[in-house]
Amino acid sequence: MAGRGSDTMEHDGGETISDVSFPLGEGVSGRGRSTISMSDEGEEAFYVPERRPSLDLGDGLRPMDTTHWHDVERAQSPVHSYNSVNSDTQFWPSDELDEETELSATRVQLERTDSYSSGYSVDSDCETRTRKSQDAAPKEEGPAVEPPRPELIKNPDEKRHPALTVDFTFKAIRKTLEKLGKDDLRTFKITLWKRYPESFSSPPQGMDMVDLVDRLLEFYDLEVALQLTKALLKDMGLKRLDAYLTDLCKKNEVRYELRGTLLRKYSWMCEGVAQQGEHKAFDSIFNELYITDRGNAGPNIEHEVRKIDKLSTNRKEEKRITCSQIFDPDVIYEKHVSHIVTNGIAGVGKSMAVQKFIMDWAEERKHNHVYFLFPLPFKELNLMLKLKISLLEIVHTLYPETKALPTFECDEGKVMFICDGLDEYAHSLDFHRTETWCDSTEPAAMHVVVTNLIRGNLLPSSLLWIISRPLTSSRLPPESVHQVLEVRGFTNEQKEEYFRRRFQDPAQADKVIAHLTSCKTLHIMCHLPMFCCVVREVFQHTFREKGPDAELPKGLTLMYTRLLLVHLHVRGARGSASRTPEEERDFLINLGKLAFTMLEKNQMVIGKATWKDCGVDVAEAVTNSGLCIEFLIEQFVMYQERIQTFIHPTIQEYLAALYVFLTWRCTGQNVLQQPRNSKFSRMFKDPGLLDMHRSAIERSLQSPDGNLDVFLRFLLGMAQTANQELLQRFLPDKNKCSSASEETAAIIRKKIKENHYPDRNANLQCCLDELGVGAEAPRRSRSNSVKNQ
Repeated sequence: MAGRGSDTMEHDGGETISDVSFPLGEGVSGRGRSTISMSDEGEEAFYVPERRPSLDLGDGLRPMDTTHWHDVERAQSPVHSYNSVNSDTQFWPSDELDEETELSATRVQLERTDSYSSGYSVDSDCETRTRKSQDAAPKEEGPAVEPPRPELIKNPDEKRHPALTVDFTFKAIRKTLEKLGKDDLRTFKITLWKRYPESFSSPPQGMDMVDLVDRLLEFYDLEVALQLTKALLKDMGLKRLDAYLTDLCKKNEVRYELRGTLLRKYSWMCEGVAQQGEHKAFDSIFNELYITDRGNAGPNIEHEVRKIDKLSTNRKEEKRITCSQIFDPDVIYEKHVSHIVTNGIAGVGKSMAVQKFIMDWAEERKHNHVYFLFPLPFKELNLMLKLKISLLEIVHTLYPETKALPTFECDEGKVMFICDGLDEYAHSLDFHRTETWCDSTEPAAMHVVVTNLIRGNLLPSSLLWIISRPLTSSRLPPESVHQVLEVRGFTNEQKEEYFRRRFQDPAQADKVIAHLTSCKTLHIMCHLPMFCCVVREVFQHTFREKGPDAELPKGLTLMYTRLLLVHLHVRGARGSASRTPEEERDFLINLGKLAFTMLEKNQMVIGKATWKDCGVDVAEAVTNSGLCIEFLIEQFVMYQERIQTFIHPTIQEYLAALYVFLTWRCTGQNVLQQPRNSKFSRMFKDPGLLDMHRSAIERSLQSPDGNLDVFLRFLLGMAQTANQELLQRFLPDKNKCSSASEETAAIIRKKIKENHYPDRNANLQCCLDELGVGAEAPRRSRSNSVKNQ
């Protein structure tokens, strides 16, 4: 002890160390802190030793009395060594100092068993706080027992799960520790400090939650930080929190794999029917849709010729929204909206809106408040109709990666189900007599599960989005529907955007858009994305066959026939009962007869009695074929009535023309002529196509408001070769009839020249375009045809 008064002392290894003793608490807290707050530490962690008298060296002639001196065992250092101390008492780990810094800085070596702590303060006016030993007294035998610390092992061969990110690990540990009470959190910090002191330069007692977790992730790998946190929680007897953190990690992995599954399933889209197998990236072909928050707008009645009064469907002002605003968090939490129904006619873009929502979630662009997203298409649920199955098993079947979770309920975010195609569901839904079912893990009949999911009995805190055609969605119980949206296709600006994205050559895109603008009926019908797809295919085929300078076809009939075939194809893909070509033809004839009868009366609304007379099932026309639509009209205050119409007036006109053409091909009857007396009927041969065209022209010109103008265009286009090829399966024989284009064109030109109906000349010119002859037909053919009339 003779060297105690000198400035330095020699260590066993000859190394010079400072004799300035820093009690343990002071040394560890020296990193940026000069004092330690006792309010956080408590008396268990630190204490203030009793002040001792200053050294009295007298006059320097007498030897110092050291009889009252005694050795004090220094408490174990929280770190193996702190290598330098500067004037601010800040420590740096040895691996951060180079050799030159180590030589110039004053080194302090704290040994676990061989160091001594002087009980005297360097300055009698300063009190030194010393870490309290277990017995509050110096020990003479052996070192202090170190608390057990679990091994933190990271397998270098184990590949980290992609879902384990810094952001997730930080949030998971923080969220878990935030569930600790104040005392448990203090115990956690003390235990962490005692067992893993190397991760801190000062006791973590004064750290807030963000700094504490941040420090863990700075010092340890992500896996080790989670392992450490769980080990301490388990040792503290907090097994529920340990399980909670484990569950968070498992859900995060499942969520990551679910996103991958949805990306693989929904990131591609097959556009159109003719190009089976040609898939395109969804984001490259999607453009925004016209969506409103009122689901009862009725059909689009915009027409080139006819004046149709808008039906009174609702009196509330519509609000336009985008796909990304569906299930907006503000709407969910402020207006308590959890069940949304979105409807719209066939081909208007409902499935496209659903796919956009799923892609935004899967790519983490939007809807981060949704933790799990489970699309449940009804066409896939139809395959499980005979099973007794629970909601949990349905999800496990469609998304096998979710089998790792016993339940989907979580407080990390919302669980959302998307039920697309309610009108495709093969089982009827009875919301009045179906039993109540509230357990998502117990199996039941499929219609029981679906009904109670819609009611909100299964996972009541979840979000539910139902997509359907209007007829089916209007049957849902009002208390289960919190908001109704309607997809209404494209606005004029969105139509242009669609074609500019499909035709990469700007010159071709400009030519297509100019052509559509000049043909009003085509431009109006392009509010349907499905119709836009049909037009695109026709125009692209024209450019491929005839070059970029080709003149685009001006006819309507070919476009509408393709649209009809798409509807029939979709009907078959939706699982509807298959029909033979003859049965399909009979259905089209009956529906067309209904359309023609109403067209002559300039009617849009189909009455109940009318359905019975024509022999067409309402559900078949509205739900399955998609050619009609049902909606509500407000007849009187507080009274609404369900009515049906065709999805657009031009669809009515096309089906009417199809009825006239198919009837003539199948029976030889011209329904446009007055029926002949049976006594003289055998004196006349069966009417030819030219006779039918002549009758249609006369009927159209005599129509007071032009109700049959567009109908006439469709009828004249029916007999064209390209159109007959598309309709071949509905025709009674394989032989194509003569189109009589030139002869019919001669009659039309004569009518234009006579100018008896000047306001109809524009439509007659469009009829020439429909026949494919235009205004430049050879004079010889025209004159010869006129003579033969």
